[in-house]
Amino acid sequence: MIKRAIVIVLDSFGVGELPDAKEYGDQGANTLRGIYNHTKLELPNMKKLGLYNIREIDVKEEKEHSPIGAFGKAREQSVRKK
Repeated sequence: MIKRAIVIVLDSFGVGELPDAKEYGDQGANTLRGIYNHTKLELPNMKKLGLYNIREIDVKEEKEHSPIGAFGKAREQSVRKK
């Protein structure tokens, strides 16, 4: 059994707004969607890991039916931008 993990953090990559987006003027924020909709973006390995399975991602790429990685979206627990 392999006992290791590789963690990839795409800090500030942006896969959809947070619940408090309106409070900070960030409604509709989604860096990945903006890049995806304005360029020819192909991320086959990130797709296999589950990037497109994040609920708020909002791109027209098909979700991976059996992702090989764990995926998710983090949010801060402290006040920011003030």
